[in-house]
Amino acid sequence: MSAFLNFKILKRIYRFHTTRNKLGLFITAFVVLYSLTIILSIIGNCLQEDALTVKFLEGKNPLWVFFLTVILAPVVETFIFQYGIIELSLWIRSRFTKEIAIILSALVFGMEHGYNTIYMVLAIIMGAALAFYYLLFKKYTTGFAVAAIMVLHALLNFVNFLINNVLDVEI
Repeated sequence: MSAFLNFKILKRIYRFHTTRNKLGLFITAFVVLYSLTIILSIIGNCLQEDALTVKFLEGKNPLWVFFLTVILAPVVETFIFQYGIIELSLWIRSRFTKEIAIILSALVFGMEHGYNTIYMVLAIIMGAALAFYYLLFKKYTTGFAVAAIMVLHALLNFVNFLINNVLDVEI
């Protein structure tokens, strides 16, 4: 991650995260990722009123939406975008392997969320954050990294599901 760590703020963030134990890192990751979700939601809604609307989920049974967004998507997306792309990138081995892994993972994650241009750009940012945390969790084991990212992704989607479908609030 040497290229990314040329920025002082990113160095401090990285150092802070690497000093945490598993639970501390998980809690910190959730707080950071959910804060990022809120910030990106505000930006997206300021740029375009329905920028974060996923049209194909509108009007669907809430249980189906829950299954897709809270259970299926985090599992499938973690295996493809974090585990698959990052592990393949790390296997290739180059001087900037981790940076390339984060960028590739984020770009493909964003393209898969290409409901509209704004959503895609915001998803690329979130994909980079998930990839970053995947690499941090990987210091324990790859299995732990996969499980942690799946659970984090599911928790983020669950909170958004509750806000959007149960409380009926748009963020």
